[in-house]
Amino acid sequence: MSAWFQLSLKSSPLSGMSSRQPVLYLALAELLFSIVFLILGIFLLYTLGERILDVDAVALNLHIFAYFFLGLATTLGISGAFFRSRSLVTMFCSLTLAQLVFGIGSGVYCLAILFDDPGELVTQALHHKCASMDHISRGFCERTSTMQYLTLTFFVQLWFAQIAGIFFSQAYVQELIDEGGDGMKEMDYEYEYGYAYYGDC
Repeated sequence: MSAWFQLSLKSSPLSGMSSRQPVLYLALAELLFSIVFLILGIFLLYTLGERILDVDAVALNLHIFAYFFLGLATTLGISGAFFRSRSLVTMFCSLTLAQLVFGIGSGVYCLAILFDDPGELVTQALHHKCASMDHISRGFCERTSTMQYLTLTFFVQLWFAQIAGIFFSQAYVQELIDEGGDGMKEMDYEYEYGYAYYGDC
């Protein structure tokens, strides 16, 4: 797998450019997505309250957990790109991959609930319960087509951003390996060397 990735990376038209900036920009984009998803999930969980079905509440809780985890993972990518740290970028890549698998699972579950037709009686009951809500909450509560396809679009965009983030993270880790450096280790060495030097004076 790693040999195939290195071969495809060398033959890619992006092989001549550094992957540091794409990693930084994609990590920032993922952080922005995770913040938006977190705020929206908490807002809907708070505003919908007991008006939604149990499966909807489970979907929202999974959604909040998944993108809280992604928000934490993106800080490693941002820090790794900023400090040129191979270890942080590797952790970011691994955690993003793990979150992507979980996020696709929870996202498909959320979309299945959102696109599911609960039946005429349940739809009428939801319409009655959600009539007094604001426009966004009512759209999710009633599962309108606008909210369905808007949510699908956001999920797909985020998943593509994560896949690109994983690709460029691996490329950047390979760059740092080829350069033989790690920014965090160099900072630690400079700190220890400086401390020893000034301690001898």
